[in-house]
Amino acid sequence: MKTVLFVAAGRHQRRAIERARELGLRVVAHDTRGARETNDPVASVSLHALLDVSDIVVLHVPLTPQTYHFVDAELIASMKPGAFLVNVSRGPVVDTAALIEALDRGRLSGAGIDVVEGEPNPPIELVGRADVIATPHVAFSSDAALIELRTRAADEVVRVLGGAEPRFACNAPSSHAR
Repeated sequence: MKTVLFVAAGRHQRRAIERARELGLRVVAHDTRGARETNDPVASVSLHALLDVSDIVVLHVPLTPQTYHFVDAELIASMKPGAFLVNVSRGPVVDTAALIEALDRGRLSGAGIDVVEGEPNPPIELVGRADVIATPHVAFSSDAALIELRTRAADEVVRVLGGAEPRFACNAPSSHAR
C-alpha cells in the first residue's frame, strides 16, 4: 500500500484526503501551521518522521515568508528515495533548482506541478520531461469548483450592492471611496 503525505491543511486538502483514501492509499498529514481542527480525520505527525516513509508528498501550503522554498534540497534529501512530489499550492514553495537536481539524479521518481516559480513561464528544464506532469495552474478546475467560484462571486456582488464592504477586495484602500 502506498503512503501519501499531505502537507498543510484546509478544505482542499480534506477533499484530496478523501479521494486518496477512496483509492486505497494510506494517508498521513502534517500541518505547517501547527493547528488542526478537532474533527480532522487525520492525526498530525512530525514532517520529518513522515518524509522517509511517504511514497507521495502533496503540498497544499500557502505562500508566506516561512514557506518560501519550503521544499529545498535538504527537505528533498529527507524524502523517501523515489518519492513523487506534487505541488498544488504556490510555485515558490518549491525550490525549482533543487527539484530539477533531484529529478536529474533520480532522487525523486517524478513531480506533479500545477504551479511553478516564474509563472506563467516554467523553467525550460522542467518542460517536456517524462518524469514531470504539469498543468497550467488549473488542476483545481472542475464543474463543482467553477460553480463554487461563480456562486461566491455572485454572493459578493449582492453583498456590495447591499452596502456591505467587500470581503476580498484587491484594491481595498480605494474601495472605501464610493
